[in-house]
Amino acid sequence: MEISRFDAGAAVLHLDDVSLRTVIHKTLQLRGWREPGQVITELPEDDPRLRVDARRIDVVLANLIGNALRHGAAPVTVWATATREAVVIQVADRGPGIPDDVLPHVFERFSKADAARARSEGSGLGLAIARENVRLHQGTLTAANLPGGGAAFTVTLPLGPAQEDPS
Repeated sequence: MEISRFDAGAAVLHLDDVSLRTVIHKTLQLRGWREPGQVITELPEDDPRLRVDARRIDVVLANLIGNALRHGAAPVTVWATATREAVVIQVADRGPGIPDDVLPHVFERFSKADAARARSEGSGLGLAIARENVRLHQGTLTAANLPGGGAAFTVTLPLGPAQEDPS
């Protein structure tokens, strides 16, 4: 249903002023992911405020962290930084990374990295939904393999005028 809302242009943002630290820690807490065993957070000391739809950002973070724990290796690192223009959040694992032939397609609907997982749990829509949620915030979501191994997904969310409530 969520994909249908995106396709119809009917997805709506319910913006609120929240702290970056609160959004990230709430995502971890709601799913029972523990620090430092499963997840390590490296967050800015100043704890920037964001004007975002916290539910949609939770969906993004839960998908990225959940995928990293499931398909990579723990502990997963959630790293964030902020400038005047944007907040950048990176979720990185210590697994084998994403096969080079799959990497350009990870955000496509129904995409699964391993054909053997075709009948596994998950629809292959999680990363497509995550990317659309980030786009609603005028941001970007990218994927890359890390030089030493593992995959990293990077969310960039603009700060300032781009976060005006469209309603």
